[in-house]
Amino acid sequence: MDKTNILIVDDLQENIDALVNLLQSDGLRIFTAHNAEEALDLLLDQEFALALLDVHMPRISGFELARLIRGVKKHRHLPIIFVTAHQRDQEVIFEGYDSGAVDLLFKPLDPHAVRSKVRVFMQLDRQSKQLKSQMEELERLRRDADAANLAKGRFLANMSHEIRTPLAAVLGFADVLAQGQLPEEDRQECVASIHRNGQLLLRLIDDILDFSKIEAQVLEMDMVEFSFEELLRDIESSLSLKAREKGVELKITGAEHLSGRYVSDPSRIKQILLNIIGNAIKFTSRGGVYVSVSRDNDEITARVRDTGVGLSQDQSRRLFQPFSQADTSTRRRFGGSGLGLVISRQIAKALGGDVLLEDSSPDQGSTFLVKFRADRVSSSPMPQTMIAEKPPAPVRPVSNSQDLSALKDRHIVVVDDVSDNRVLIERFLKPSGARVQTLESGEEAVRLIDEKIPDLILMDIQMPGMDGYEATEKIRSLGFKNPIIALTAHAMRDDIQKCLASGCDRVLTKPINRHDLFHTLKEFLPPVHEEFST
Repeated sequence: MDKTNILIVDDLQENIDALVNLLQSDGLRIFTAHNAEEALDLLLDQEFALALLDVHMPRISGFELARLIRGVKKHRHLPIIFVTAHQRDQEVIFEGYDSGAVDLLFKPLDPHAVRSKVRVFMQLDRQSKQLKSQMEELERLRRDADAANLAKGRFLANMSHEIRTPLAAVLGFADVLAQGQLPEEDRQECVASIHRNGQLLLRLIDDILDFSKIEAQVLEMDMVEFSFEELLRDIESSLSLKAREKGVELKITGAEHLSGRYVSDPSRIKQILLNIIGNAIKFTSRGGVYVSVSRDNDEITARVRDTGVGLSQDQSRRLFQPFSQADTSTRRRFGGSGLGLVISRQIAKALGGDVLLEDSSPDQGSTFLVKFRADRVSSSPMPQTMIAEKPPAPVRPVSNSQDLSALKDRHIVVVDDVSDNRVLIERFLKPSGARVQTLESGEEAVRLIDEKIPDLILMDIQMPGMDGYEATEKIRSLGFKNPIIALTAHAMRDDIQKCLASGCDRVLTKPINRHDLFHTLKEFLPPVHEEFST
């Protein structure tokens, strides 16, 4: 516990000794002075909770010293008690209070009265220090909150720009397509631009969703068995075209050190590496990006070195701060939300590792270290887990071709309260020859089951009135055994588990990818002449 400083000023040493002996305790640190000059020197160097001043001292009296103390800003409110032999002298009492005293002690001193009064000021000093500490902490929190709000404001402004830019392209090219009479090459260019900018929007939304999970501390890992060699080949395949388009070399080495099978979250590892390596390519206009991977027991390290723009020391310090980016001019030049590195680092930490900036210099490039833990499988392969707690329905292998013959004449019901969504799914399915029926509410879907049994239901979840959860539960309670596929814009793990618990067989998150939709439908609707194996 911090000791309380008090000051005793008296020209007679025996008086000082008497007070020191009287007040000596573990909680006090006593400073002494024989005159005003010594006292003022101490007051300039130290903070005091109380000053005990003798009234009659040569040259400068206690009253004059008190007035001098009141003139020092940091001691303007220092409690002062005068010690005097003038019992009940009204003139002394009035002058004492007039010069700034809070109390007077009369000689001969009453030990109990002296200790009690000093103890009160000790307690007041401690309370004052606690209050000051609390006020400083509140001020720090206020500054932090102001800084966070300012950063969030900048982030939201950035998000507005990042959303509006691709959205402008989507809406603009949609208007161009609506004009009709376009040459086929121009039409394909419009479609490609709409698709490309739609994917940009989707990645931005995914970043924001991941960051919200991290902030809420609900980011979870799906630990499954996988091959690092295959994962690295996928990453190289995904990014090689981007590197070639920029004239940048992309080289990944060390995969041979990671042979065999491992258990971790491959989708999250891939997300991290795609972000770090993708950033390296984005910020490199000449030279290359060189990735080397290594293993030390269960710790995997990927060193990502580029010859790009590099970072200053100030940019490096702010690199991993949420709602912040290394350089706003760089963001304007290269784009991005500024969340990728923050998200990647938190995911790596959840996997027992980290993302670190090893080295960077302006115009010399940067080197990042990506670390995470993965257990190597030494025995028989473990089955891959699915997000559902219940076992999945038996399915047959599906080819990657777009052969939609299995859907011909199948009765597929689409339930969605938004007309555009119903039309979109119907347009997706029209070439397959499926018999598509669209409904706009959960109530209609439940009534339909009393009349006919469709082969499969595509069920929107967020609907007014009876939502998809309730509709699915009611349909299952009526004995419907065929597949129900949930279509939802809610991509959180709890939402997906709730869909599965209500009776859905699979969950597709919006925006619906046409290829994923066909793959899922063919998985759950094998050709009619075949049966599921049991």
